[in-house]
Amino acid sequence: MKNTNIGIANLVVSNRLKDSYFNHNMIDESKKLTTDFFDVVKSSPILQLEFKVFNNLENKTIENDLIATRYIDNNIKLFEVYTIQEIDAEREKLNDFLLENVVPKITNADYDTKRIDLYNAIDALITESLNDYNKVDVDNIQESFEIVLNHIKTPKTQTLTENVESKSVSEDVIEIAITKFNEKYDSLNESDKNLLKTLIKANKTEKQELLESYKSDCLTILERVDKDADESKNSKIANAIRKIKEMKYNSKTANNDIIGLHEFKKELL
Repeated sequence: MKNTNIGIANLVVSNRLKDSYFNHNMIDESKKLTTDFFDVVKSSPILQLEFKVFNNLENKTIENDLIATRYIDNNIKLFEVYTIQEIDAEREKLNDFLLENVVPKITNADYDTKRIDLYNAIDALITESLNDYNKVDVDNIQESFEIVLNHIKTPKTQTLTENVESKSVSEDVIEIAITKFNEKYDSLNESDKNLLKTLIKANKTEKQELLESYKSDCLTILERVDKDADESKNSKIANAIRKIKEMKYNSKTANNDIIGLHEFKKELL
């Protein structure tokens, strides 16, 4: 079997971790799998480059054909210092992270087929650029290039390999889920799980709306608190109201801010 590319391997590992958390099944095993996966990538200059290039071509938006074409070419040229054999040798390390029989099943409902098509197109451009002259498949290059070019020219509502805020395939939300909820996962309710699912799929506009919604809910609850309480309590309430009102959408902290408000709201109710 052909060695997998970084895009598909990352998708499989990330989906497995997300499914484990949402279904409360084999969480420790999936966490270890994810940690081991990124350790392997970080230890390999070739896999690091591949991860970067897949992310670049997946998340970039350039509407101009000429500039987009140049951007694709410049990314693919980064592999010129390596041979296909060297790349395959490093990619072989990723096969251990694929689930059994995942390749035949990779197009099922659990995976975004457009992602798979994009990853395979990027893979083809890298491979064909390094092929011997007599092995180059011109049709494959043309078809793959069109897939990548059309993707880059399409405005992004959410990311694939990495999210817009530069985290791997919703890794930011997964990491928050691990660090913020890990110690009390047994007590996670449906509201908690639904919020994490929403954050994983949400684009910038949806996150902004979600943040404002939680701010509004928390402020409404706080402003209904008995004003006859002692001075110390009133001071804390006033301080909390002030901090919430000052909160602005920040792409780097949005997920943490929303989850923090979600937790705060639960404490208030």
